[in-house]
Amino acid sequence: MTKSTSSMPAWRLLSYGTINLPLSFVGYPLVIFIAPFYAGELGLPLSWLGIMLFLGRMSDVITDPIIGIGSDHTRSRFGRRKPWIAAGIVMMTLGVYKLFMPEPPVGLGYFLLWVSVVYVGFTMVTLPHEAWGGELSASYHERTKITGSRQFFGLIGLVAATAVPAYVMSQPGGTSGAVLEALGWVVIIALPITGAWLMWAVPSVPANDVSPGVSLRSGLRTMWRNGPFVRMLMVLLLGVIGETFRQTITLFYARDVIGVSNLGSIYLLYFGVGLAGIPAWIWLGNTIGKHRALGVSFTTLAVLSLAMLPLGHGDGVMFTALFAAKGFCFGSLQMLPSAMIADVVDVDAARSGKSRQGLYYAAAGVALKLGMALGQGLSLNMLDLVDFNAKGANSADAISSLAMMYCIPCATLFIIAVPLVWRYPLTAARHQKIRGRLDARRDATAAIVNASP
Repeated sequence: MTKSTSSMPAWRLLSYGTINLPLSFVGYPLVIFIAPFYAGELGLPLSWLGIMLFLGRMSDVITDPIIGIGSDHTRSRFGRRKPWIAAGIVMMTLGVYKLFMPEPPVGLGYFLLWVSVVYVGFTMVTLPHEAWGGELSASYHERTKITGSRQFFGLIGLVAATAVPAYVMSQPGGTSGAVLEALGWVVIIALPITGAWLMWAVPSVPANDVSPGVSLRSGLRTMWRNGPFVRMLMVLLLGVIGETFRQTITLFYARDVIGVSNLGSIYLLYFGVGLAGIPAWIWLGNTIGKHRALGVSFTTLAVLSLAMLPLGHGDGVMFTALFAAKGFCFGSLQMLPSAMIADVVDVDAARSGKSRQGLYYAAAGVALKLGMALGQGLSLNMLDLVDFNAKGANSADAISSLAMMYCIPCATLFIIAVPLVWRYPLTAARHQKIRGRLDARRDATAAIVNASP
């Protein structure tokens, strides 16, 4: 399965990505609806919610390496990754039930506990799943298709997840709490079903196809000497902070700056356009390289963000058009970096002779979670500094500050990321040479083993 020339059957490629559909019902509301619900409906302080979200994400700094290395070292008849994914599904279903459907009154401790459980369960599913995907093929271009499968089903899930709020919020008395309850039940039902299908349909990489893992200290030392990976982490961190900062306050911006009452229907368009854009990003990545395709995406997002700065109350049509254009770039922000990380693992394997997919995806996961924590924490606390009221009825100064926060910080971070990713050194040609060395080493090892008495 890991030979450079191998090709996954289309049905198995699609089966691999299915679990991302219900996972989207978790990631989307955690960014969009959690803060409005717990602050606006349950009355928890907005600034403290930002701190709790940050602390919950920071737990991933500890858990991600544990899960990544643990899955690298796991040996079972079900493979390295599947036991972790199964355990994560159980943890997530419990956490989602408690976090999305709390029984008031609840406090900050309750929120921190269950958001942390959801985060850890989410990592136990997604990190081994991504590492598993990196092992399914060694081809530079097929890895883009594998991550594209994840993103394809993730965006289908996001389209479905936005249809639920669009319907709920259109009903009399529709609230963020009602939206979270509906989304939560979808996760509780669909996640175990898609997880079971994944386990059955997609084979684990056989133990004789991978080299044993190594210690955390040795792995980290080698990882930080991997120039392309360190650059990729910097780019990932900048992009995630910018995108999460913007997404966290989108509901407030749409409501108080533009005057949009039902953001769910606009998000439905946003993710629908993102779904339609996946083939274009796969094509562009294969044509000019994944790193430069990502640079094009960052540049486009920066321009679109700054174009929103002059908008005001009543500019719903222009906001919707620019927002949908941003949606076209959404898929690239997760699909392309994930495929690039799978490639940089080969650089490490060529140097060390070890297979450390889990460790590398864990490090990328830490950067991702750190970026999300900073994006959420900074945006909510900056709003609190300008006396923004999550329940509405804000002053003109607070609304003006909100508009600038929505447009300028994310655009700035995207612009900084562009030159870093544009000069990314691991091209398709260089990766092909590295894979040639790895395949030759594997063939030589197999020949020695077969020749042994």
